[in-house]
Amino acid sequence: MISINATLIIQVINFLILVFILNRLLFKPTLKLIKDRTEFFQSTKEEINQLEKETQELKDKYQSIQNDTRREAARERDQMKSMSAREIEEFLNASRNEASKIKTEAEKKAEMELSQAKSSVSGEAGMLADFIVQVVIGRRAAL
Repeated sequence: MISINATLIIQVINFLILVFILNRLLFKPTLKLIKDRTEFFQSTKEEINQLEKETQELKDKYQSIQNDTRREAARERDQMKSMSAREIEEFLNASRNEASKIKTEAEKKAEMELSQAKSSVSGEAGMLADFIVQVVIGRRAAL
């Protein structure tokens, strides 16, 4: 059976002293270390979450800029295609006009040479006819 005497009081006092010493030397520093570590992890998690948000915002901004750039490039490419098509069409029209002018000039020149050749040949034909008549009849034809 348990008897209450002075030893029990001394045991309780020893226990309280031991709890006080352990609390000062072991429990408080350990609990403070655990608390500090928990706070560090919490702040690190918050910082990671903030960085993830910033990263996502930067990714979205980059994607938006990239999409805008692609649209602008496609628009400029289409614009350049239409400009080059117009320039090609203008070049072809100019070439056709130039070819038409050259053809017209060549036709005029050929017409002129043909008329010159006809007049030259008609004069020579008359002389040749006179010569043939002279050879055939033996004398010069009187006109």
